[in-house]
Amino acid sequence: MQRGRIFLIGKEESRLIPMDETPYASEDILQVLLASYPDLLPGDQISPENARQWLLVSREVDVPGDIDEAGRWSLDHLFLDQDGIPTFVECKRASDTRSRREVVAQMLDYAANGIEYWAVDRLRQAATETARSRNRSLDQEILSLIGTQDEAGVERFWQQVESNLRAGKVRLIFVADSTSKELRRLVEFLNEKMSDVEVLAIEIKQFLGGDNQRALVSRVVGLTESARVQKTENRIKRQTDRNEFLAKCTPNAAPLFERILDLATQRGYKINWGEVGFSIRALGPKNNRFISFAYGYPPNEFQFYFGYLPLSKEEQQALRTRLMEHGLLREAGDITIKASLDLEKSPQFEALFTFILNRMDEIVQAYQNSL
Repeated sequence: MQRGRIFLIGKEESRLIPMDETPYASEDILQVLLASYPDLLPGDQISPENARQWLLVSREVDVPGDIDEAGRWSLDHLFLDQDGIPTFVECKRASDTRSRREVVAQMLDYAANGIEYWAVDRLRQAATETARSRNRSLDQEILSLIGTQDEAGVERFWQQVESNLRAGKVRLIFVADSTSKELRRLVEFLNEKMSDVEVLAIEIKQFLGGDNQRALVSRVVGLTESARVQKTENRIKRQTDRNEFLAKCTPNAAPLFERILDLATQRGYKINWGEVGFSIRALGPKNNRFISFAYGYPPNEFQFYFGYLPLSKEEQQALRTRLMEHGLLREAGDITIKASLDLEKSPQFEALFTFILNRMDEIVQAYQNSL
């Protein structure tokens, strides 16, 4: 196969330095480069009007195939952009002999199951560990990503990540040193037909020259202008409201959500509306900023999150145990507990939510007394 060549202009402008396109010695080299230099994903080509920027959640992200699994597959990289859109990245060399259909099917498996089974607190923990491994602060990286120093933006960002997962709004990127015509056609077809999912292929070519010189050149393939316009329109942020949210809920859940919202408002807690759901916020002890401790999503899901609360591990475990005793909850992670709302159990759930608010009142009061 004919390989390309680029030229550098030497210090003496009359001299051209040829650099020849060279395959990567291993797939791992390409993966390491991408983790070290996320800008190799050319965000300005993906969205010229508002260039995409990237936060690496982790390399080798486990993707479960069932709610009880730790991980059935391993995704090469998971990134988030400034709008909280999860971006799945798989790296393959052109010399990979697997069929293009197999590679695409594998990525679709990752996306379908990641959307279904990933908990945002797990992704947050993975991102924290990645930042720490580089001696960085995850919160500061997020604030830089979204272009603000308002620390409340960190919580809003993670709420947007949750909303995007709930809505199936993700981005799938195939990265290779060279892409085949067959893969490009598959990517173009999927990208044009899937309204919420952006599917792209990116070539990152390596050029080597004398004196150990090296250059990397990225370009997006498989993104037509009509698809680009559609994806840009889908990225425009909008907020739902109470009426629209309740209309999307099941008949059993809507009255319970109304009661939750009323109880929280009566006690002075703030309701923050996102693209598809809401969060309930309280003034917390970290730099006097608001923190979200409960979330609601249509059609019937309620979540209690205590990752930001000033609780010891023993207090967290006691709180988790108390919440589980009500028998209404379907899933409990380290710092997130989820419930499916059912009108038949309304009295028990109202008692549960009242208990949560009482505990939050105690935490907020203790914080205010310490000022």
